[in-house]
Amino acid sequence: MQSPKEYSKDYSYGCENSPTMTSLSASASTSRANSPPPMKPSLEQSLAFNLNGDIDHDEKTLTDEHNAPHRQPRSFFRRVHGWSWQAWPIAMGTGAVFVLMSNLYNAPDWVVYPELIFFFFVCALFIINVTLLLFQAILFPSQSIRLVKDPVKGVFVPLVVLSFATIVIGISQYGVGDFEVVPPQALVVLFWIYLAMANLVCVPMLVIWFNCEHSTTITSFSPAYMFLVFPLMLTGVVGFNCLNGVAKDSNDALVILIVSYVFQGLGTLVTFMYLAIYCLRIITTGFMEGHQANGAFVAAGPPGFTALALIKLGEHARDIFNAGQALNPLAGEVFYDVGILSGAMLLGCSWFFFVMAAIPWAFKVHFHSHEVLGMWALTFPLVGMISTFKVLGDIFHCKFLHMLHVVFTILILIAWVCLMTTTIVAFCRGKIFKSPTEEVLSDTVFPPLTTKKNHKSKSKQAAKRYDEAPYIV
Repeated sequence: MQSPKEYSKDYSYGCENSPTMTSLSASASTSRANSPPPMKPSLEQSLAFNLNGDIDHDEKTLTDEHNAPHRQPRSFFRRVHGWSWQAWPIAMGTGAVFVLMSNLYNAPDWVVYPELIFFFFVCALFIINVTLLLFQAILFPSQSIRLVKDPVKGVFVPLVVLSFATIVIGISQYGVGDFEVVPPQALVVLFWIYLAMANLVCVPMLVIWFNCEHSTTITSFSPAYMFLVFPLMLTGVVGFNCLNGVAKDSNDALVILIVSYVFQGLGTLVTFMYLAIYCLRIITTGFMEGHQANGAFVAAGPPGFTALALIKLGEHARDIFNAGQALNPLAGEVFYDVGILSGAMLLGCSWFFFVMAAIPWAFKVHFHSHEVLGMWALTFPLVGMISTFKVLGDIFHCKFLHMLHVVFTILILIAWVCLMTTTIVAFCRGKIFKSPTEEVLSDTVFPPLTTKKNHKSKSKQAAKRYDEAPYIV
């Protein structure tokens, strides 16, 4: 019996190089001019050439309606291949809802239950995203590396840390504060885990980004590039939430306070450099259009979150220093007063960037279902600014700021409902998180990831022969 390679050489498609056709070519040359052009053998004729030398009717089941054998990736693996780091803004936008609802002024007791639903939904999204991205790294390593190095999708990698930050905030709010099912010492551990994740993710991503040439970045710069620094800039927010459950006279409280200030300053400085580039970009090219119009709301994030962190960290500094720590108790009042002053100024900066993004948004954005993931930037970057309204309202007993907080919380909730509905529809229709067949097959490493069409109706013998010599059919 001939091997598959020898057999395919003798009986290749069209049979131009077979010995029989070579012998017949001389005798047929005289009558070729008067005869119609030769016809290539049909698929049914080619099916007669099989490894056993006779016709096997099971082989016909290996073809589709177009009589072309091929492989197709399983639907699940098309989703795994098409999953990207852009899924994290969904978890961030969901976390924004329960964070804002938990700070409502004079909220009724029943509000805590919707908050818990959103919190557990964030936890579920975190597990789903981590699992699918891990599968992608194992099954499609080339695609996983490609996404990390992608100049657009790669900037969403640090959002995995921000999503973990919302979980830490939820544990502090509900697990330690409201229901007391988590020991306060766990917040200390979670803080250091978050800080380690922020450094392990942000530093390599920043190195990758700065290692590339950005000669044309000024005219195409988006505030979404600040996601590379957001986890470090959000250290102060995570820090004061963890301090809510830590004893103020403990050494852990002092260390968390100082470290939060250090990394909050680091993140704020770098993000404000990005904001300067963003201002230069809109001065040069005007307001951003298309999907980048959604990213303009990200610019309101750094000043808003920094304002919130400085005010809340100042409150904790006053309690920690009064508890007999290293500095004079009056230092706590200085930290607190400076935090209020700087927070009020940064709130004005955040409001400016929000207005500059909101006014042209309706005229510049493109409403396409495949771009719905970018619209999630309308929600979570505004949490810092909206929460600062509530904090300053508590400090100055200003009902107007409390009303602003309530109005914006309702708007964020409405935006979440609209975005989640659109995202689910786009997902079901295959507009997002689903790769084309060709891309999946080109990156497939393990053969079991693909399935033959109508494979269930084939015999095991036919399927085995197809694997050994698919070019026969």
